[in-house]
Amino acid sequence: MEKICMNEELMRYNLTGKWNDYIGVQKEVLNVLRKEDFFTESEVINVQTGMLIKINAKGIKETIGPGMRFQALPKKLKQLKIATIHKIKWIVRNAELIKDDVPDYHHEEGCTFAYLMAKIMIDGKVVSIRITVKKKIAVNWFWIHNIDELKSLE
Repeated sequence: MEKICMNEELMRYNLTGKWNDYIGVQKEVLNVLRKEDFFTESEVINVQTGMLIKINAKGIKETIGPGMRFQALPKKLKQLKIATIHKIKWIVRNAELIKDDVPDYHHEEGCTFAYLMAKIMIDGKVVSIRITVKKKIAVNWFWIHNIDELKSLE
């Protein structure tokens, strides 16, 4: 199981005073990821399904988006989401499929979603991370990740 020290991960970014500004958080996280060449090897194969999933800046922006994706979350959940960003590739690679071919009722025709779940250790506690993959005919995209077990961290 992959391990994360939340404070070490958060120190990568200059987010002091920005937690309620999701656009500022997006910009800071994307700048750091680009500087670290995070998107250079952006294709990940999920071990269980063989699904090829691309991770790009658009997916990172989506996961740090408005409403309950990021903006309206409690600060602790925001911090956990940001702390897990650098482990997204590991999470996607090792996650288990929980639901596939879920229709996209909101936007694109011919697009479906898959939901994956992986466990990761944050500060010595096991946490479930749920990944949303946007599936299109030509490519599968990392779309959003959520922390599902806040109670286990309290």
